[in-house]
Amino acid sequence: MTMDEPEKKKHILLADDDPATRRLFGAKLSSAGFEVLYAKDGNEELEMATRFVPDLVITDIDMPNTDGIKASFRLRGDPRTEHIPIIFLTNADLSADAEKAIKELGMAEYIPKAVDLGEFVERVKALIK
Repeated sequence: MTMDEPEKKKHILLADDDPATRRLFGAKLSSAGFEVLYAKDGNEELEMATRFVPDLVITDIDMPNTDGIKASFRLRGDPRTEHIPIIFLTNADLSADAEKAIKELGMAEYIPKAVDLGEFVERVKALIK
């Protein structure tokens, strides 16, 4: 990349069945300079991830149709999407063992929805470099 070439924006797929959550976290990511794609359930998450191959997937765990865990496993099993880091953004109170299992399964991070939005963006930036 030359000095006068603009840096390519990073794309994040945000999957959550709650429109308010999508708006809140999506707006914060957009204002931090990311292009945000949205999915309202796990099926849409899978379809969008394979079509657009984002730089990062942020997914809720508890969603209709296909939940975030099943969708994440399917993304991990697809050669087109297996390299994409995945963050679980959830209200679920995961035990330390559950968090450890998530990381062992290749998921990059678990972030509670009650997170400070500034911290949320910093954690996303750390993963997406």
